[in-house]
Amino acid sequence: MLTEIPETIQTPAKPQSIWKIFVVFLLGALCFLVTQILTRVPLLGWLEKQTKFLLWAMSYPLFTGILIAMSAGISEESGRFAFKSLAIKPTKSQFWEPVVFGLGHGLCEAVWLLSPIWAMAGLLEPGQIVLAVVERLIAIAMHIGFSVMVWNGFQLDQRLRYLFLTILAHGLVNALIPLAGKFGLGILQLEGLFAVLALLLVTYAIFSRKYYQKEAVDE
Repeated sequence: MLTEIPETIQTPAKPQSIWKIFVVFLLGALCFLVTQILTRVPLLGWLEKQTKFLLWAMSYPLFTGILIAMSAGISEESGRFAFKSLAIKPTKSQFWEPVVFGLGHGLCEAVWLLSPIWAMAGLLEPGQIVLAVVERLIAIAMHIGFSVMVWNGFQLDQRLRYLFLTILAHGLVNALIPLAGKFGLGILQLEGLFAVLALLLVTYAIFSRKYYQKEAVDE
């Protein structure tokens, strides 16, 4: 006598899963494109042409640098939040989703920032190129961590709280750049500090997997 196979054990076709991963990756890249290249960078460029802003920035350089750093956190993390809310369903997701989204976001930024370096690679020392690549790898790890933080808000039904925490964390990380100049930190010291923070974010992301294991939803 043949036993019927329950429908509950059927799994989605593999191509559909691969396609969804690809779409989430592209949405992550699009998030950086929209929030930075098409929005924040042109806005900062416009501000730099305003006489009043330039005078204010020269009067308060450190404070201006911190505000600009915080603006990156506001724009990028609000973008992640909007993309997750409007374009990526269901609300409860599997853990790979924020990881892939952050990877797409970070790689898009890396391509944008490293392209000028490749164009003049012959004029740079090998160490400078290696440092630029390592710096981008650290940034990609951070983007993955920040994406997991935003997604955790959806997993735990505390969206605005986690959005605020991620904006604050991202802004504080970026604020280290103007603060490094204030306290005389060199580029290697600053990158070492970034590496430690990236490791903490990755550790946090791994710890956050428990929020996804029981509530993951397959489409």
